[in-house]
Amino acid sequence: MPSSDAFFLHVETAEAPQHVGGLVVFEPSDDRALSVERVTELVKGELGRLPRFRQRLEPSSRWRRQRWTDVAEIDWSWHISERRSTDGWAGVRRIVAELAAIPMARDRPMWRIVMVRDLEPGVSAMILLLHHAVADGIGTMIQALNLFRPRVELPGVRRTAPGRAQLIGATIAGLAQLATDGGAGGRLEPMSARREFATADLELAAVRRAASSRGVRVTDLLLGLVAEAVVSTHPEVATRLRGRMRVTVPLMLRDTAVAAETNATAAVMVDVPLDGRPFDELVTEISRRTTRLRTPSRAVASRFVMTTGLRALPGPAAGWFARAVYGRRFFHAIVSNMPGPTQSLSMDGVTIATVYPILPLAPGSPLALGALSWTGSLGIGVATDPATFDADVLAVRIEQLVSADGPDESEEESRA
Repeated sequence: MPSSDAFFLHVETAEAPQHVGGLVVFEPSDDRALSVERVTELVKGELGRLPRFRQRLEPSSRWRRQRWTDVAEIDWSWHISERRSTDGWAGVRRIVAELAAIPMARDRPMWRIVMVRDLEPGVSAMILLLHHAVADGIGTMIQALNLFRPRVELPGVRRTAPGRAQLIGATIAGLAQLATDGGAGGRLEPMSARREFATADLELAAVRRAASSRGVRVTDLLLGLVAEAVVSTHPEVATRLRGRMRVTVPLMLRDTAVAAETNATAAVMVDVPLDGRPFDELVTEISRRTTRLRTPSRAVASRFVMTTGLRALPGPAAGWFARAVYGRRFFHAIVSNMPGPTQSLSMDGVTIATVYPILPLAPGSPLALGALSWTGSLGIGVATDPATFDADVLAVRIEQLVSADGPDESEEESRA
């Protein structure tokens, strides 16, 4: 197993299961319902493109590295099941939170699909979860696309890897930068094993207009929305963090030679102000600070540590290092912005309305927000530890901010 995949086995705890995935919501369909039996047949037909769906972890020893091995038989009734929501959208969000809080068994393939009925009359959904050791967020989406039609490729995947000289130079510079980034600063409450999950629906064109009018990128605006939502709905958190929240932002470093069933991202830390400044000033400052996201050095260095550095360490040392650098000591939240398809897709003839990312919480870090563009909308999945953050309150506030194109002056003056 590549060290970048084993990393997420090392950092996983009972309080912080490490699986990624998506909540796929279908358009209303009275005459077609994706049954468990039909979904099982679809997955069976794509197993050639989904090798980890038929593999599990081999039993390992203290010094022997983890590796994948084929299973003799897949327990389809466990991997693909059905639930009913007893109270519509709130019910499906609770099901996601429940599944996200349960570590996956390591003696079977590390993936699950749960079909959920009765979100609304004629509306169903699919929850797809993979262990982070199987793939990162983009890798999960690439694998999910095997079940959708027509077959498409995600936009934005790099076609060529950097040259050797560029890679060496960026790695050296980036390692020096990473060494000086320091710790996260303020601490939050100890992590609980509970989870909440909420969703927000944003019009992609409106988000892009809001970013363009301020001269920033969509990721900058997204970070600003998260910061503003935290300050306005959880001021006690802003106080505990002393006006600064460190966010880790995953960056895609995937080219066509990288398989979907692996982790091919790096992460860069950004300190986001939580000091209640006007929204336009906030996103301008965030844009200045995210310059590091647009230069390759930190990302390439982070990737070097994950792939080459950890591979050089014996298993126990690699595990210790992973646990030492991932979580509350170095960051408070995860925010990921991912590209999705630009055309309408369906699954067995049922049109997909939107998809919300499901991200895991890092140990001791109580907030993970994923954004995924999907045919004109930006679906946001908010995962939290409710001991610190109310996921629904954050999601609602983010929607309000975008619908108003940022907080108005009266809100900012009253908060000040």
